[in-house]
Amino acid sequence: MKYLFFLLCSFVLLSCSEPVERIDEKLSAYLQEDLKFMTAELLKNDGDREALLDSPYYVIRDLRYFEGAYARQYAAYAEVDFFIYKKIPLFQKRKFRYDTHGRYWDRYFKKMLFDNNFQRKD
Repeated sequence: MKYLFFLLCSFVLLSCSEPVERIDEKLSAYLQEDLKFMTAELLKNDGDREALLDSPYYVIRDLRYFEGAYARQYAAYAEVDFFIYKKIPLFQKRKFRYDTHGRYWDRYFKKMLFDNNFQRKD
């Protein structure tokens, strides 16, 4: 009876986890949407297309997957820098975590920072 209970619990736990590839796909889609939203918001507020990079982009600085007790709440963490400005030495840092129960990425931090590696494009 204990063996059957153990198998049932193991099956439930394994069926609740999501493959890393699926989490990556969701992150990629989420980051693309964030990038589109950021550029659209800048165009709406400023109306200056010249302020935008020809191809705004993001760079994933840190991506971690969790196991064990911590993974019960969050299965992954990502720190991403978004670059959208052409002549302004700023970028936006955003942090995300993957909610295990809801199976979605949650943005919990965003901040504008100075870009030390900025190369002016004139």
